[in-house]
Amino acid sequence: MNTLDGSSQSSVRTEQPGYVPAPFTAFSQPSVIFQSVTPPEDAKLLLAEVEALPAEQRLLGTAEYSVFAARSWQMPHLMNEIGRLREIAFRAVGEGTGKSCDVDRFDSYYEHLFVWHHERREVVGAYRIGKVDEILKIFGKKGLYTSTLFHFKKSLFKDFGAALELGRSFVRAEYQKTPWALFLLWKGIGQFILRHPQYRTLFGPVSISNSYQPISQQLMVEFLAEQNFAPELARYVKARRPFLAELNQPRSLPISSLCKTIDEVSAFISNLEDDNKGVPVLLRQYLKLGAKVIGFNVDADFCNSLDALIVVDLHKTDKRILERILGEETASFLVKPSTVNKAKTASTLLS
Repeated sequence: MNTLDGSSQSSVRTEQPGYVPAPFTAFSQPSVIFQSVTPPEDAKLLLAEVEALPAEQRLLGTAEYSVFAARSWQMPHLMNEIGRLREIAFRAVGEGTGKSCDVDRFDSYYEHLFVWHHERREVVGAYRIGKVDEILKIFGKKGLYTSTLFHFKKSLFKDFGAALELGRSFVRAEYQKTPWALFLLWKGIGQFILRHPQYRTLFGPVSISNSYQPISQQLMVEFLAEQNFAPELARYVKARRPFLAELNQPRSLPISSLCKTIDEVSAFISNLEDDNKGVPVLLRQYLKLGAKVIGFNVDADFCNSLDALIVVDLHKTDKRILERILGEETASFLVKPSTVNKAKTASTLLS
């Protein structure tokens, strides 16, 4: 039996035609009492914190936007604003903590990459980034946010080397209809990697809302398990609240026989969903970068959303994809792995 969460009971039985994951134990929508989201922070205070950030922490910018990376202690008002915007964005898709502001203990030592709109003086979207090696050295495995979702063996981190844990990403609703916000967040990640060239691996959970119908979640998991699963890494991972039951339920047509790509899966699922939503955009973005899935977990503290734990080795990603998502400069750097040891790390954000 294999749960696809890294348990060592057996390997994935992809060689046995007709076997697919059994229907998972359905988790009902949690009876969470949602607190009222905290009011917006004063725009003047936000602007003052943005202007006080050192110039080297501005990763890139345009006439309208800038992308920064900073620590929470440098920007307490911005941190609160990011936390409340996270909660609003996550609740809108059937997720969220239920708290008035989504800020946790990890925010105090992770770094925060955010897009700032100059004229409107507001946060557009953000990502949370953790340098896995540094966090492990100081806090151990419990210092990683992903450790609240999965049990890890130390060998996992040795296998994929220096990594960045990404998570808590959002784009506020007003900017979701244009590609610029997500585009700038990813270009910001590309610049972050250039300034910290020892990191070649992206790692973290991608959530799939509990607002999807059970069959839609199941189809996504089946496709990822068949097409994007990495058993050599998954053996070091075990979900705290597993999503899958046993691989013992025969079915005549596996999802891979109906859909050959994640975009086809997305179109298929959109026909099943009342609101026509397909596969989450962020998950599709990671898969374009060559993401491998190493576990699935149901997060009881996040409205029972389903988390797919992904790993991306950027040295294995096609250069054209890297150029489009992370930028030409980052792509040129990553396709020459030998330069990693020669590159000088730019100014650090640890001070």
